[in-house]
Amino acid sequence: MPPPTETAAAPTMPEAARPAGFFRDFLRLAGGFWLRGPRRWYARFWTAAMALLCAAQVALAIRLNLWSADLFDALERRSMDRFLTQIEIFALIVAGAVLANALHMVARRRVNLAWRAWLTQRVVGDWMLDARHYQVAQIPGDHDNPDGRIAEDIRIATEYAVDLAHTLLYATLLLITFIGVLWSLSGRVEVFGVPIPGHMVALSVGFAALGSVVAFLLGRPLVRATDHRQTREADFRFGLVRARETAEPIALARGEGRERQRLATLFDGIAPAWAAQTQGLARLTGFSAGYIALAPVFPILVATPRFIEGTITLGMLMQTAQAFQQVTAALSWPVDNLQRIAEWRASVERVLSLEDGIRIVAAEAAREGPDAIMLDRTGVQGLGARGLCVAEPDGTAILSDITLHVAAGERVLVDGDAGAAQSLFRVLAGIWPWGRGIVDLPPDQAIATVGERPHLPAGPLHDAIVFPDAAADHPREAVERALVAAGLGSLAERVAEAADWEGILGIVELQRAAFARLMLQKPRWVLLGDTTSALEADEADDMIRLLAAELPEAGLLVLGRHPGPAERFTRRLTLRRLPGGEILLREIHARREAARAPRRRPLPLVDWLRRGYEQRRQY
Repeated sequence: MPPPTETAAAPTMPEAARPAGFFRDFLRLAGGFWLRGPRRWYARFWTAAMALLCAAQVALAIRLNLWSADLFDALERRSMDRFLTQIEIFALIVAGAVLANALHMVARRRVNLAWRAWLTQRVVGDWMLDARHYQVAQIPGDHDNPDGRIAEDIRIATEYAVDLAHTLLYATLLLITFIGVLWSLSGRVEVFGVPIPGHMVALSVGFAALGSVVAFLLGRPLVRATDHRQTREADFRFGLVRARETAEPIALARGEGRERQRLATLFDGIAPAWAAQTQGLARLTGFSAGYIALAPVFPILVATPRFIEGTITLGMLMQTAQAFQQVTAALSWPVDNLQRIAEWRASVERVLSLEDGIRIVAAEAAREGPDAIMLDRTGVQGLGARGLCVAEPDGTAILSDITLHVAAGERVLVDGDAGAAQSLFRVLAGIWPWGRGIVDLPPDQAIATVGERPHLPAGPLHDAIVFPDAAADHPREAVERALVAAGLGSLAERVAEAADWEGILGIVELQRAAFARLMLQKPRWVLLGDTTSALEADEADDMIRLLAAELPEAGLLVLGRHPGPAERFTRRLTLRRLPGGEILLREIHARREAARAPRRRPLPLVDWLRRGYEQRRQY
């Protein structure tokens, strides 16, 4: 085989792996919801409502701070009239807080759901297009378990982003406003004869910083202990899953006693990890309890000398204490949200990785030129291939120079190397983009492609058999006749029954159901891959004979394992796989090699800081 003319290019690191581009990539993926999405005005309205309601929450916090000063001044003066007035004001503040928080919750959840729905629809739309959901599973990279990434990681990526943005805006507004309040309430104090303005602001910053440092030092060993425990827990869960999956072999070997011993050993490994985690939690819990108890009292203790001296009133003392707590809480936003930021970052990474994989296979499927597979759907050439070379997803060669043509009414068998035959089947089915050459395909509506297991969606059997056609296109009587002809007479009476047919039927019944579907849909071209592999030789021959009788003008191409005799076919081709290692697609091979290299995680500072904070919020 002549060497490919394709020019090798140095692979580029996916953008999601670059820390500097992490936020840019996330906005590129998800930011279109506000810019181009069909509900962009809906999103903009509720986002603006969230910002205004957040400002209202801060305004209410400021008013509550002023009310605190007025209340305690009224108590200090023993004025019942002022006291009753403050009760009325407090009732209005509470009503405002209830309304603002309730409306903010509504606005936030509407944005969350709408954004998640838009992003889910976008990712699913890209994933379930042109066989990309199948192709992306064939290439290496961090895009496994797409169901979890779409169902859970998109939820976290959108929900946490909205929540973090809200709490950050709230903390920022709180800090800006209450630093001014605390500065004005601090006055001036003298330390060694030197007047210091705004000393309470400096103390609040120092208090928050000291608490963060101590929590970091105490919590850092806890992360290692927690990771160790989670590893042991995962080992135990894996052991249980393994026992469930191998239940029959264990029972047949009477190996329950050994399995109980193995599971007990795995569980015993949890105890030391649990003890180490308990020690770390005890230290951090003790500090957290002291920190939480000291936070409201510390500013009162510091400001009390000024109250005793008569410099400030009781109301100002309590207002100072409350402003101190608000500033400290605002400064603690990074500490309190590090765990959530880390979880959000991980979910965004997982969604971006899936999107990167989809983008890669989409680009590889869209390749053009002499080093790509060209799908000719004009129908002029029928079904077949010209000068086709097939490669693995890593770019190494499987088959070379395949030329094949199936005319109308012909029945052609292609067997030999089973893996190579399946790769050729996927190329002809239009779902395998790795290779080069020309594939001749009829229009989509004229060809039926069936693999080893046909897809029978859950629901009525009638709908499952005629899929993807509508049930109304095929009368019940026709479906029953097709089932009987395919050797599934026992199912003919159940065509109206709804069930998970792929889970109920065995592989033999599923393969027979595929032939019943072909008899109903009557395609002009039929492409089968291992579709008779589970049948006995005479049963497989009967299915080919049945197709020849029911669809005499259809062109039939069977690739892979066919246990029946080859005499039923007009022609036969035996495939031989090329020796392994020869690179057919150099650029793709280089990209695969780069994908296996370790990737640097974005925002590494979050990982480093989180080691001292991830358990603090629980206490």
